[in-house]
Amino acid sequence: MTSDGDPLLIIGAGAAGYGLLRAFRRRNRDAPVSLMTDDDGIVYARAELSRALATGKAARELILASAAEMAERYRVRLICRTRAHAIDRANRIVLTEDGPRAYDRLVLASGAEPLRPSIRGSGGHRLLTLSTLDEYRYLERELAGRDRVALLGGTLAACETALHLVAAGKTVVLFETASRLLGGRLPALSARRMAGLLEEAGVRLRLESGLARIDQEPDALALTTLSGQQFSSDVVLAMCGMRPRAALAGAAGLDVGRGIRVDAAFRTADPHIFAVGECAEVGGHPITLPEDVDASVNVLAGVLCGTSEARMRWRPRMRRVRVGDCPLVLCEPPRLVGEWQETATPRGVRAIFFDQAGRPRGFVLIGNRAEEAEHWFSRL
Repeated sequence: MTSDGDPLLIIGAGAAGYGLLRAFRRRNRDAPVSLMTDDDGIVYARAELSRALATGKAARELILASAAEMAERYRVRLICRTRAHAIDRANRIVLTEDGPRAYDRLVLASGAEPLRPSIRGSGGHRLLTLSTLDEYRYLERELAGRDRVALLGGTLAACETALHLVAAGKTVVLFETASRLLGGRLPALSARRMAGLLEEAGVRLRLESGLARIDQEPDALALTTLSGQQFSSDVVLAMCGMRPRAALAGAAGLDVGRGIRVDAAFRTADPHIFAVGECAEVGGHPITLPEDVDASVNVLAGVLCGTSEARMRWRPRMRRVRVGDCPLVLCEPPRLVGEWQETATPRGVRAIFFDQAGRPRGFVLIGNRAEEAEHWFSRL
């Protein structure tokens, strides 16, 4: 490392990058740290972006701290509006448009980016996503004075966003290419109940239906489905899932699968490079939930400071959602052989995933069955 290099350089100012900075500073107040980001370094809660649509919050109301405040609070050298183009591992240098930056230890915390379906038509460029504050700000302008929203994707985030948009007074049509919501994460009875609840709340569902074209008309967007049906909308928003940002690591010759492959201490095959948060995968597990991002940065902070032998351990996580007045609790099972057992009543659905040994490993509880969440969670 050159004399003017960064002993610790973090790339990314999202939940993982700033989360690691906070966790590191709890253990070490004095070691020099630099954090580089291609945006303005503003802190906001990405999980709140969709929820803010329901209340009509302005983008500025979602800001928790400025880059300058973070720099002062955590004694970090912030390098904003700077994109990393390549990593020279042999010389421990990150190449940027502003010149090379040397490092001793490099942490990739670049997060994930939204999947954008490829759709033809003169209005294809009007397809929006919602994963950053800048995107929220743009969507806020697009929604002003407009009522009709076409939402692409049957993910949990898409379902929640559809509900928030309905609460904001928008007319929402949700298109999902699969035959059920949440990409198979929900078993059949639960998926049907979820779909029914969304429709009762005012969301118009179009399952087994995707968009082939978006064409610009004078006052609207003309949508053509894969089956040739025609719709009209003011805004088209894609929420089809997220993809780890791993291209920088892959180009540097690091092992990349779905995300950047790391061990349980978040080390890559290069002893000077680590990856953490949504850009990483541990033992084939992608890091997608906020609780797992928090766990990952705490493990890595201990590793970087040499103060902890803790390693990443996967624990069941519960996700709670309200669909209208109906609660839903989802605890996704691990990817293993087993089967769902479902029972349904007019007031609720209980679906438990059992492994081959007959042990419960996940569940979906809807309606009055949501009261059983702690019981089933304690048995996992």
